[in-house]
Amino acid sequence: MSAGRPPLTPGVYRAGGAGPTAAALRGSGWDARVVAPARSTPDLYAALAAALDLPDWFGANLDALWDCLAELRAPTALVLAGWDAFARAEPVDARRVADLLAERAREDPPLVAVLVRG
Repeated sequence: MSAGRPPLTPGVYRAGGAGPTAAALRGSGWDARVVAPARSTPDLYAALAAALDLPDWFGANLDALWDCLAELRAPTALVLAGWDAFARAEPVDARRVADLLAERAREDPPLVAVLVRG
């Protein structure tokens, strides 16, 4: 891993608790943001917008999410609380969002997404 990067390979992971996961990531140098649980796609975009303090122009769709994530300037970790419930409620959109996060994790600056059970 190159200098200036926290000690975790960017990517998409699974975990059990949002608070402890975010704390551990912060302790490792990540700008960890907890995304509130969502049961619908509009709720997920609203939670992402709140967690990332996205601009008013955020369009609440995959393209707009990609554009906002491309603007990140520091190693960022998104801890998506209650992911399993969202994935059950919105399986197609859950896969699309997870795929987008995995694709963005291959870019710089580093991104980690943690899909939290429960």
